[in-house]
Amino acid sequence: MRQYGNLTWEARMKVLIGTAKAYVAPEYANNGLLNKKSDVYSFGVVLLETITGRDLVDYARPQSEVNLVDWLKTMVGNKRAEEVVDPNMGARPSTRALKRALLTSLRCVDPDFEKTGKDGTSCSNARIRGVSCST
Repeated sequence: MRQYGNLTWEARMKVLIGTAKAYVAPEYANNGLLNKKSDVYSFGVVLLETITGRDLVDYARPQSEVNLVDWLKTMVGNKRAEEVVDPNMGARPSTRALKRALLTSLRCVDPDFEKTGKDGTSCSNARIRGVSCST
């Protein structure tokens, strides 16, 4: 997101929907096969980057913040979700929109989340609208 400068929440969501950036899902790293669940994982990563304005891995950050997914899980677990929003974002999203986007993204990147459909569509269909990721 850094290359786009300071964008509003709405502008970030538009960039997100049009992003075709490749991210390596755990399944791909383990067996070299891409599937719909890989797309769900990638969507979750892009959504996290959109919310935070951070890269997936950033070694310039303190050790506890190097991995975006781990840092975000810690922040949400400590009830500090409002603090993860990119400070360079002009207008902040509503609390409801932020919670929906975080829930969707965390479910998409969780390799143990059992409610992602076999075809990988549950989270990818949830998108920004906050539709449940359950099957």
